[in-house]
Amino acid sequence: MYPSYLRKLISQCLLLTCTLLASWHSYSYEALDKAIAIVEDTVILQSELDQRLAALQAQQPSFKSTAKTQARVLDQLIVEALQLQIAERIQLAISDSDVELALSNLQTKLQQDNTHLEDYLDRQQLTQAELRASIVRQMKIERVQEGTINRRIRVTDREIDEFLASSAGQEWLKIRFNLGHILLPVNDSKNEAAVVKQARALIQQANSTPFETLAAAHSKGPNANKGGQLGWRTKEQLPGLFLEQVATLKPGAISAPFRSNAGIHILKVNQRSGAEPVMVKRYKVRHILIKSSALFTEAEAKAKIDTLHQQLLAGADFAALAKEHTDDTGSKFDGGDLGWSTPGAFVPAFEATMKATPIGRISQPFYSQFGWHILTVEDSKVEDMFDTVKRNRVVNILRQRRFNDELQLWLQELREDAYVEVL
Repeated sequence: MYPSYLRKLISQCLLLTCTLLASWHSYSYEALDKAIAIVEDTVILQSELDQRLAALQAQQPSFKSTAKTQARVLDQLIVEALQLQIAERIQLAISDSDVELALSNLQTKLQQDNTHLEDYLDRQQLTQAELRASIVRQMKIERVQEGTINRRIRVTDREIDEFLASSAGQEWLKIRFNLGHILLPVNDSKNEAAVVKQARALIQQANSTPFETLAAAHSKGPNANKGGQLGWRTKEQLPGLFLEQVATLKPGAISAPFRSNAGIHILKVNQRSGAEPVMVKRYKVRHILIKSSALFTEAEAKAKIDTLHQQLLAGADFAALAKEHTDDTGSKFDGGDLGWSTPGAFVPAFEATMKATPIGRISQPFYSQFGWHILTVEDSKVEDMFDTVKRNRVVNILRQRRFNDELQLWLQELREDAYVEVL
């Protein structure tokens, strides 16, 4: 933040600039725009407030622009400006792909409401460029909030244990399936083969046609008008025949056709959740890293890693060479030992080499964004990581529960600590 004397100076300069802009072409006797608030080192203009009020009016026909609502909306713009200043200070960037994804999601939602994008833009009084700018602005604010608030919220092991022991935690742990269902009736044993053939053809079509579309067109089940969607069901809520079919299926998988007294069934597992094993393969890895620098060229780094590789193949001790030569300060004193890995812990080049190297063997030198490596896999094992995954998920649940309260507290602190002058 700026010292108070500098804030006042900035305020005066900004106000003078805006006054000059407003009086430009004064012969028309109309001000083009005017500043209505100074927020740290930025200005909020009347046109910004007018545009926000117009958008609210378009979204909520009952919205009335009064002095009270204008003051509330102006305060929202002030708090948003403060958050955007944080985004600018940390050089937060939103990629084009993120913007395109947000636009695609918006268009999907509009299509579900039978609304064209052009009509939406007209109602919001926005151009395509203004819509993109609005998306970038909102995404920056959301990411500043997420990063700041998640750092402020501390979830203790005791809180995790208490949640898991609670009735809500026990309910959350139950295994659930989100299923889609198609039922094809069988009139008699004579047409059963034809119905099974039809079921198999529908499963093939599901590779290119949404399951919900096929269910709505062909299923005779009770949820056919909902695209065959059964929603979330616990193990206890599913017929034994259904549970037998989906127990080993992964999300997105479709069962083979199966028979019941009602006819031929097909099930799709949309999602599954709950206290299921999360089996992952872990590797115990040791490595040597050689980096290039301003005084040590890439070619010299490659030559050094090749020399170390030859020494290892000749029988040199890996840990001893790592202690002496590795540029990885985190593992240097442990002889390059990285401990037991977890999936995704390493960059792709390292992870791919680790998985391809047999236990006890020395890898070929390989390059990653960090430099030149050699690694050896000392051991591997398959573990059920559900306990770790479960506790991480509980942390996210508890954070979400406290997020809004903590967000409001932080926004209040941000507003109180900032230099703001309403003109």
